[in-house]
Amino acid sequence: MTLENFIKSRVSQKTYTEQSVDHALIKELLDISVFAPNHKMREPWRFIMIEGEQKELLKNRYLEQLPKDLADEIGKKLDKIMKAPMIIAFVMPLTLDYDDEIEDLQANAMMMQNFMLLANENGLSTHVKTPPFIKTDLFKSVIKLQPQEIVSALVMVGYADKQNVAKRRTPAQDLITYYK
Repeated sequence: MTLENFIKSRVSQKTYTEQSVDHALIKELLDISVFAPNHKMREPWRFIMIEGEQKELLKNRYLEQLPKDLADEIGKKLDKIMKAPMIIAFVMPLTLDYDDEIEDLQANAMMMQNFMLLANENGLSTHVKTPPFIKTDLFKSVIKLQPQEIVSALVMVGYADKQNVAKRRTPAQDLITYYK
């Protein structure tokens, strides 16, 4: 399959089989993914792998510290995310320099795209989630981030239980403006 086909066939997957994901494969894909462009070679990322019983442990630790009504609402969102056999938290350090932080976010996005395309190439499905609760101090504490880190995204990883079809995209030609 060509790169064009991998790009066009990669779709967000919300439901998965129960088949576990091979750690060695994920490490290999991440090792390749980190070749994304990143300003000043800061390599502004690290990864937290969550799977098996650890998914339920994380969920319980987080929800038990929330008010009941909020725990119910967020619990439903977490249940959807935890359907994947593996969740990877893509973690990024914060910086006091605004320009560097923007560049680090861009580098994280490119590295995640690399990972998702490689996962697709290897028969895995993915889905990026950025729910508001990942920004909270409580979630950061439960997932054990360092004080100056954020979760840039949670990526669900697993084997699709059904084949999703890519949605139509607006052709770039409809979005181009020529500077005059």
